Amino acid sequence: MAHVWQQTHGTAPRRSYHDREWAAKMKEIGLQPSTTSEPGGKETGQGVTHYIIPGGAYATAYAKLKGRGFQLHWQSAPAGQEAKAKKASKTKFTCPECGQNAWGKPDTQLICGACYEDGEGEICLMLAEPSDEAA
Repeated sequence: MAHVWQQTHGTAPRRSYHDREWAAKMKEIGLQPSTTSEPGGKETGQGVTHYIIPGGAYATAYAKLKGRGFQLHWQSAPAGQEAKAKKASKTKFTCPECGQNAWGKPDTQLICGACYEDGEGEICLMLAEPSDEAA
């Protein structure tokens, strides 16, 4: 939310950088910026995360919600289920003769340019390597 605030009301820094303006907003809402996720870490830079400031605005607001029975339920996928893997948009093809690789859509048919002989020789079709999805 501090990133969105900075984009709309502040001065956005270069991509992925956390500057003093962002750090000040984080502290205002009760989150301490830190490169280590612990006290003593730098407040600015490329890889900055945070921890909750005890007694800060965030901790106070959450304590009120928790007192009313509110609970956060953290989960990435429904219990007992794994998230579906994204279907590969590219497949790696390898020439069985020379080992040269190329990438294309799964149903692509490729001819190896290194092994293809003009005229009399056989055409060498590149083969799709088995994907991790089949494993």
